[in-house]
Amino acid sequence: MSVSGPLSGIRFTGLGSGLDVESIVTQLIRLEQIPIQRFQAQQAQLQARQTVFGEFKSKLNALNSAASSLSFANTFNPSKATAADSTILGVSASDSAAAGTYSVNVTRLAKAHKVATTAQASTTDALGQTGSFMINGKAVTVESTDTLTTLASKINSTNSGVTATLLNGGAGQAFLVVNANKTGAANSVAISDISGGVMGSLGLLNGSTSFSNLVDADTARSRKFSSGTSTLQSLTGSAMSGTFSLGGTNIAVDFAADSLQTIADKINLAGGGNAARIVTETKDSVTTSRLEIDSASIPASVTDSDGILKALGVMQNGFGNQLVGAQDAQATIDSVTVTSETNSLGSVVQGLTVNLLKEGATEITVTRDTSKVKDSIKNLMTAYNGVVDYIRTNSSLDSETFRSGPLFGDQTVAQVENTLSSLIFQSVGTGAVKNLADLGFSFDDQSKLTLDEAKLDSRLATDLDAVKNMMLATGSSASSSLRYVSSNNKTVASGGTGYSVDITQVATKTTFSGTVAQTLPNVGGEVLSFTGSLFGGTTIDLSVGAGASLTDLISSINSDSRLKDLVTASNDGGTLKLESKRFGTAGRFSVASNLTAGADNSGIGSAGVAVNGVDVAGTINGEAATGSGQFLMGNTGNSSTEGLQIQYTGTTTGAIGTVSFSRGIASLLNYRMESFTDSVNGLLTTVDKALTDQIEDLNDRITSTQERLVIREETLRKRFTAMEEAIGRLNAQSSQFGAVFGGGR
Repeated sequence: MSVSGPLSGIRFTGLGSGLDVESIVTQLIRLEQIPIQRFQAQQAQLQARQTVFGEFKSKLNALNSAASSLSFANTFNPSKATAADSTILGVSASDSAAAGTYSVNVTRLAKAHKVATTAQASTTDALGQTGSFMINGKAVTVESTDTLTTLASKINSTNSGVTATLLNGGAGQAFLVVNANKTGAANSVAISDISGGVMGSLGLLNGSTSFSNLVDADTARSRKFSSGTSTLQSLTGSAMSGTFSLGGTNIAVDFAADSLQTIADKINLAGGGNAARIVTETKDSVTTSRLEIDSASIPASVTDSDGILKALGVMQNGFGNQLVGAQDAQATIDSVTVTSETNSLGSVVQGLTVNLLKEGATEITVTRDTSKVKDSIKNLMTAYNGVVDYIRTNSSLDSETFRSGPLFGDQTVAQVENTLSSLIFQSVGTGAVKNLADLGFSFDDQSKLTLDEAKLDSRLATDLDAVKNMMLATGSSASSSLRYVSSNNKTVASGGTGYSVDITQVATKTTFSGTVAQTLPNVGGEVLSFTGSLFGGTTIDLSVGAGASLTDLISSINSDSRLKDLVTASNDGGTLKLESKRFGTAGRFSVASNLTAGADNSGIGSAGVAVNGVDVAGTINGEAATGSGQFLMGNTGNSSTEGLQIQYTGTTTGAIGTVSFSRGIASLLNYRMESFTDSVNGLLTTVDKALTDQIEDLNDRITSTQERLVIREETLRKRFTAMEEAIGRLNAQSSQFGAVFGGGR
């Protein structure tokens, strides 16, 4: 019997009946909770099953990954390279390296530029110098209180590609040393005084002057800058201004307002037989720009009294104390001389990276490394057997206890296993290698793959191309204008007849024809503005000097670093013709001139006629396809050609031929694994969703039952309370009756 009040949470029960009501209610509710326990047990089983299927999916993904590595052509072209003398050079090979032997003679190693001041009193004494100088395109201001130590710190804070260090040999033997961070002649240190002659006073510069970046006898370049269109003040930190002269033609420059491009425009518009352009270079994903000047006045008739050309790195004072000259590496490979800014030759021989270590001669030998192919094929076997092992472990049946694994008798797992076992030895290749059995594979008594490694080694040594074709997805066409490009896991093999290709529109390039004079006006020159999708939506302005001919204009366009890889200019019967180098809508552009076509045919003006390029259009196997330039790809959702990409280079429309597509074993495994493991529509995804739905349904049933039991418990307690109250009243009445009747006797 329990006691309590309604506010304390303690109950008084059984006072009238003498029954342990609390125990009775608890036992009744416990009995009615049995279905909840059953639901929770079912949930646990479903969750355990879900975990097992998740692990099973991981095994299939591992098989898919192993198959994927055998789905690329480069997997079957592995190479290894060795140097006869590894002290002279180190070498590594990528898959694209061709087998062979190369004779290498290293005649010079790359070196980083290093210059220094003359000896100073100490590293900490004030230099008493004021002014500013430019180092690799970054301005440094010097105050009278600066020491060699603070000057080194200022130089290093510019992040200009150099490192300043101190060499302290004692009193009167202190030096500031400036080291280029990169090797090679193109990375030499560029230093020029802007004001105060600080570097000259410290002995780092002398009075001689020369062109630092001559391309040829009359062409010079500036140093590299991060932008050709940003103001030079924003790039260098200097607001210097002044004038330089090219053969008597003065060019005024203001770093606060001018960019490399505006300086080039000024040179072009000034005429005088001078021309300029911006040259861009992308290396290691970093794009830089240079000002390039063509002038017959180079080098003799150039005046730079205000130091503008020195600040730009076109010219350079001599160094008073050069410790190490900037130097490119040089070597001969099979008697061909090559140079490099660094001691790494990464693009000289296709697929080889050669690291130069010291001067000397040696040989490089490149051979096919079939051991890598063998490892990839063995990985496929390991992954396949991992799937089989997992199925066996989780599908077992104990003959004594009759307890079974969570996958025992599961139809989904049976479907996956049957699909894999029937696919793995499917014949897809031609010639001597048609299937995995031809590579030495077979099944053991557990349906796991075994391998005769000697047979695989022999096939790889003699029939590597046949092994590759047996593994990969491949495509071909009898038509010279049709080319198979790629496919995906949704593309279905075409069978013997191939997929017919019907072209309704041929891809074309955008062209522009304008009217220009044989000789442009002698005043002002011309500015052409290029824009459109070909240029990424930006506008590129090209300045052409006064008096330039059509031939000069064509040459300017075809040599401009911003235009030459995108458009081609030509003379079309005395008029300018421009043609995109890209097919289709991505190659569209427009061009306008600042001059208006008139009686003298000045400029392109309104007389220009543009014809926009179009993308190829058509169908593959009668299914819709999307064109991009000359490339046609089967649309998403197509029953057979989804993801199939072809290239059409022809000029006619209609039924122009067929493209055949087939899958190798690795490609077939990828295709089937995708149907099992796809995160949206895969077979195992469907199973996982079904299990999740069942678990959530049981959650709902548990919640519903618990809510019902709360009401049930309240109802029972109310009924027992009513019973106790009734018994209490009866007991009271009985006592009253006893008192009345007992008192009458």
